[in-house]
Amino acid sequence: MKKSFLMIAVAAFVLCLSSCQKEKVVREGDNLFNDGPATTRVMTTADLTGTNWTANFSFGELVYALTGTNLNDYGCQFPEGFDTNMVYHLTFDPQFAHITFSGNISMISVAEVAGEYTMEEIQQMDFAYVYDHATHTGTLTAEGVDEDGNPINYQIPFTYDDNADTITITLQFANAEDENTTVNFPLVFLRDGAMS
Repeated sequence: MKKSFLMIAVAAFVLCLSSCQKEKVVREGDNLFNDGPATTRVMTTADLTGTNWTANFSFGELVYALTGTNLNDYGCQFPEGFDTNMVYHLTFDPQFAHITFSGNISMISVAEVAGEYTMEEIQQMDFAYVYDHATHTGTLTAEGVDEDGNPINYQIPFTYDDNADTITITLQFANAEDENTTVNFPLVFLRDGAMS
């Protein structure tokens, strides 16, 4: 008699669990080990809206990518307290993607208009953006002017890794020894607040 009562109790418990689970829908990207909100993966351009991403890298990593030489080999002495870590932030609002930089990064915009050069330090770059889930690729687009002052569009491609939930922008630099050859430096953005 005790065995059958125990079996009925276990069956009732399992039934209760299965009926509770029917109410919860598990979506792709749900974190089953955390009670926090699920991360919505990037399926459409609209899924980027309201998201924030951060890329961290060191000055030494950039030097190595450009020259193939470790920063220590140059015998550089940085001032005490100088931060060699660099941070890029990527924020999407409904209209634009905004790239901002940490305080130790200076971005200079140089333009030539009718033979006159202008230089301007910028803290943020704004881009229109689109994303194609079929290819996991997107484009950041901004308007500018060429060396003759004519308007041109700048396009920066990016890729989204659905498994890692990261956005990668590959920066291209001229090779230090051969200006006709470019060096690729992948800038990997992690979603802010995502578990690593």
